[in-house]
Amino acid sequence: MFNWFAKRYLDGFGREWDYDVSYMRDVLDAGGFEAIKPLMALQKVSAYRGGCPPEALFTAGIVAARAGDCGPCLQLGVKMAERGGMRPAQIAAVLTQDREAMSEDVGLAYDFARAAIARDGWDQPAREAVVRRFGKRAMIAMCYAIAVAGFYPAFKYALGAAHACQRIHVGNTDVVPLPV
Repeated sequence: MFNWFAKRYLDGFGREWDYDVSYMRDVLDAGGFEAIKPLMALQKVSAYRGGCPPEALFTAGIVAARAGDCGPCLQLGVKMAERGGMRPAQIAAVLTQDREAMSEDVGLAYDFARAAIARDGWDQPAREAVVRRFGKRAMIAMCYAIAVAGFYPAFKYALGAAHACQRIHVGNTDVVPLPV
């Protein structure tokens, strides 16, 4: 019964977001509901908002998905950002690393996400700036967004189901994302 519920849920998710869920169905088919439960639990993790402005939160996730180099994951994140109210021009600015075109909130989230992903020891100033502007709860929400958005590309690549980023549809145009 749980497998049936999970298949219906996955199919609905795929239809709603025009997203290929075949890798999730493969996990379910191979390992049953116990194998798909962790993937479903990640949605609860990514649902935490912590009072973070939506554009900042979506930016963190988009940067992490781009760093993972999985085109379908990035496209899904962009669709979610658009539906969540993020302006297409801001999404395009993040994808093309046009720092000058980013709003202050988006730029700050972009800097934080890039610094966190780089793991080069230069993340503390960006983290402190995020906490000053948005608060610690919002920073934690951005950390969850970065972690979850980075998980899916890694998981899909490990399964052999990922596809590299090429062009991402934003608003009414295609954007070629730059590497993070």
